[in-house]
Amino acid sequence: MAVKVLIVGMDVAMMTLALMLELAGVDYLLLEKSDSVPAVAGGMSLHPTVLPLLEQLSLRDDLLFFSQPMEQVLVLDSDMEHITTYDWSDRRIRYGAWSRFMTRPEYCNVILEKLTESRVLFDKDIASITTIDCAEERNDRAGGMQPFVMVDGRQDSMLDIDITMEKGEARGGVTIQCTDGSSYTGHLLVADIESGIEKLFEESKGMSSGLGWAQGDRQEDYSVNHAVTKKVPTSAVTTASTHDTPAPREIQYHVSGVTEALDPQRIPLLKEDTTQLRLVMDDRSSLSWWVATLVDHRIAWQVTQRIRLSDKTTGQQADADWPLEDEEAAKASIMSQMSQSMMCPLGGTMAQIAQWTSPSEISCKRWDDRTAPTRVNPNNVPPHPRLQLLGEACRKVVPILGQAADESILDALSLAEAIVALPPAARLTDIRDAFERYRKERTSRREAAIRESQDLDQLLNAKGAMQKAYRTVKLNYTPKCTQERRMDEKYSYRPQANFLQPVPDYGQIQPVHQHHRSRRP
Repeated sequence: MAVKVLIVGMDVAMMTLALMLELAGVDYLLLEKSDSVPAVAGGMSLHPTVLPLLEQLSLRDDLLFFSQPMEQVLVLDSDMEHITTYDWSDRRIRYGAWSRFMTRPEYCNVILEKLTESRVLFDKDIASITTIDCAEERNDRAGGMQPFVMVDGRQDSMLDIDITMEKGEARGGVTIQCTDGSSYTGHLLVADIESGIEKLFEESKGMSSGLGWAQGDRQEDYSVNHAVTKKVPTSAVTTASTHDTPAPREIQYHVSGVTEALDPQRIPLLKEDTTQLRLVMDDRSSLSWWVATLVDHRIAWQVTQRIRLSDKTTGQQADADWPLEDEEAAKASIMSQMSQSMMCPLGGTMAQIAQWTSPSEISCKRWDDRTAPTRVNPNNVPPHPRLQLLGEACRKVVPILGQAADESILDALSLAEAIVALPPAARLTDIRDAFERYRKERTSRREAAIRESQDLDQLLNAKGAMQKAYRTVKLNYTPKCTQERRMDEKYSYRPQANFLQPVPDYGQIQPVHQHHRSRRP
């Protein structure tokens, strides 16, 4: 029996992972708690790092239809005075493709159409998780388990996974129980930040927490025809601080939306056949915002509110009280600040942009400046190897200028390669080792993306005369050869899936591929 994967959530990373598993012939089930692809986070940028991979996934024609190329990004202050311009006009020649801009829901819906319909289920809200480890395999991770409950060998579900120790079958598994009474079982589970599972790993005030495992009677004698289970009910979450996750120093709320189709006569930049992206940094407040034209005369937009928290190590004082945990209250507060004096760099005001946006197309997300765990850590014991977080659930600061989507797609690629390389009769140790290789491979690049994002965020949001003078010099007087060298180092990494047919790369700068795993036999 081949390995079967449960995927919970429909963000960029999860949808990309599902499509790669589909093309690789790996069994999976994709579950989403809402009744459609979530309309989250408005627009997204795709850069040359991921475009060869997306062509491998047969998404090229769809991207050309739903997206526009990006040649530059203008950075302005709140008075619409120019700060700097990011020139991306040479990317097609140097790296083989333009950067492109589209909405997140469109990207996810394009992939949804390519997935097998029976493998996608909506309205599936997670109530609990049960991991099932065969007694023989429990010896591989002695000391990492909490009290067990014995169950008989077979659990039927849509995937009909057999957890008996029959020859040639993958052993053990994880079962999801949904609030509607349905349950689904696989050999491993991957979840995104919007699935609700990630919230089991955090306390309400931004500190890391463990999971509350249901207690059961310890059974001392195990046979190969039985399995051990652990349940994770959402109503039984306990808190246990980890030692490697610092408290956040800054929280960001991002209110995003996509307008209805607008009249190009009113906003002439909508007539352009390239995306016009304008980023505004407000020197007089903690707000920043961006707007970008879309292919169908709509505008994607986002307003960010930054809230500093007290930090004893630096002496930083906290900003005024804010609804730190209530996203709806934060959304209402930010929307109320979008006054007629808040200028839209494409024309008009941000208040008008909000008026042209349906409430159903507006979302709010909370972020902080920590790196979230990539795996479940119940009560500070070793993480369970069958459970894995992916994409933005592992990267709490949104990398700006398109890195968020790129890094999510690269996370999905690395994890897909690890899963595809698993043997058909994968043991618990095989899954654990695969996840560990994925973690090691992605950690350095993910952390580099976070550092780059934080540095750029601090640079663009500089307050005070000295900081703004430094920003002007840094952004406008860095030698072009230095800028090109940095971009070449970044965009020479254009990986392709090692289990799919490669596609040509047309960039002048040769790609650097990293294939750490061979194809599955």
